[in-house]
Amino acid sequence: MNNPCEQCGGRCCIGIIDVYSNDEIFYDDELTCEIEGMKYDKVMRTGKDLRCIAQKDGWCTIYEKRPQVCRAFEVGNPCCLNFQAGKLNAHTCNICSVSEALAKTLTQIKL
Repeated sequence: MNNPCEQCGGRCCIGIIDVYSNDEIFYDDELTCEIEGMKYDKVMRTGKDLRCIAQKDGWCTIYEKRPQVCRAFEVGNPCCLNFQAGKLNAHTCNICSVSEALAKTLTQIKL
């Protein structure tokens, strides 16, 4: 078991996961929902444990059509390593590279 995602079990797939209008699953109300007052278009639905409902046994069941924010989360970045080590259980850190990567992606899409 050398795959870091397999070892981790999807600990990063938790909490508020932004879904934007250019994401394939944006109109899938079984996977996404709106939260009043949120700055994001929609978010992934979560279970009672706040884990993304698209995760099953530590794997993403919608990997090929996962939101851009999930695509931008790089395996091995400092945030990822902290999730793996059990130091994080929510996306609240200042070192997470998702926002920066997503901003870059959205800028490229607007061009």
